[in-house]
Amino acid sequence: MNSAPGNDGPWQGLLRSRPVRNAAARVVTQDPDHVIVFVRQKRPAFMIPPLSWIVPFKSERRAVLDKVGTLLWRLCDGERTVEQLVDAFRGRYGLTFHESRAAVTGYLKLLTERGAIAIATQEAP
Repeated sequence: MNSAPGNDGPWQGLLRSRPVRNAAARVVTQDPDHVIVFVRQKRPAFMIPPLSWIVPFKSERRAVLDKVGTLLWRLCDGERTVEQLVDAFRGRYGLTFHESRAAVTGYLKLLTERGAIAIATQEAP
């Protein structure tokens, strides 16, 4: 792993964590560089008639991933740490550690909010 500057403090725990894809997600590959991830949603308790007649409920949430998002999605295997993902993006796109960290963590946040991935944390040794 890279011992890049700024790896201490609040970032250390996140950098050691391991993103893992939602095993229940349905994935549709559009082409080698683009996927769509569908995640099932529970119907909210307030979605009963007459409100359910007015407001449509979709049983799946959809995340359309671009080339960068698709690459990150595929790398989220539960084995690689966030720091390893940051290093992979840094090398691939010629970014600084901090630029790569901002891009990767921003995309991970989006994927987590949409239920496409979960972040497995690891206690410090």
